[in-house]
Amino acid sequence: MENYQSVIAQMEDFGVVFAGKDLPLRIPTDKRKTFGKGGKWWYWLREFRPDAGGTFVVGRFGSYRTGESVKVEVNWQPLADAERARLDAERRAAEDRADVLRREEAELAACSAAELWHRGSPKGTSAYLDRKGVVGEACRYLPDGSILVPLLRYDYSREHALRACQRILPDGNKRFTKGFAKAGCCVRLGNAVDASTRLVMVCEGYATGLTLRMASHHEIPVFVALDAGNLQHVVPLLRGLYPQARILVCADDDYRTRNQQTGELCNPGRTAAKAIAKQVTGCDFVWPVFAPATRQIKDTDFNDLHARQGLEAVRRQLLAVVQAIRKQHG
Repeated sequence: MENYQSVIAQMEDFGVVFAGKDLPLRIPTDKRKTFGKGGKWWYWLREFRPDAGGTFVVGRFGSYRTGESVKVEVNWQPLADAERARLDAERRAAEDRADVLRREEAELAACSAAELWHRGSPKGTSAYLDRKGVVGEACRYLPDGSILVPLLRYDYSREHALRACQRILPDGNKRFTKGFAKAGCCVRLGNAVDASTRLVMVCEGYATGLTLRMASHHEIPVFVALDAGNLQHVVPLLRGLYPQARILVCADDDYRTRNQQTGELCNPGRTAAKAIAKQVTGCDFVWPVFAPATRQIKDTDFNDLHARQGLEAVRRQLLAVVQAIRKQHG
């Protein structure tokens, strides 16, 4: 494949850190393949053979963390119009096949999640939750000290809503039901939401959601969207389900994260929250503000603020915004 090494270089420029088992790349891939250290990236690649000869790698790769993705860059200038049309047709056919596979895998993932969920107990202990200083909600416990967080599509019927489980191990490592479709999946902490609900909060991480619940005296429902990239799917979904409620996105402040292509600071948590607040009506966003003297390098979310400066610091910052929203919007 003439451009294989170029694809590797493009991935490295994007910020990918390869794990030992990642190379050589698996080409073709029928669907997104997770790779890189920590499983933070994905690729979907296939081969294209122009009539003039040669074999080229085409497709996309991206980051789960930021939601960014890019197309493999290939110099197609020598291609004739007919070749370009064939390339586009093959791409569309491959995307259709991948969509079918993703739907099939998502249904299998939902079945696996239901089986795993039933294995968990409503009561138990978790070293992870203890370390985070929070009390579990909407979760189940496994004998090894792991917790199970159900991931649901709230726009689906009750019997089909459970799509996956997030398993959080005692050391904090996270595992997801293999093959699930993340877009739009989340978990609600707190009471059911209906037409009378005036405010809901949305955040990225489970522990962050639990801190927000504690800081709001468990009065405001919180939807956990898993990461910044999924906010673009979860928030519009909630807007459609609960048209009367204000939505407050409690963003991560990823103040040290850089764009994987340019190297510039990009703050994906705040950037995603700001973008979705502009796009969705009735949506606001807030982020934690740390005292510089106490903030550590990895402190980005409200649970980190909770750990560093205490729950009262979270409560003061959060309720100031909540009160302003209620004063203006009721």
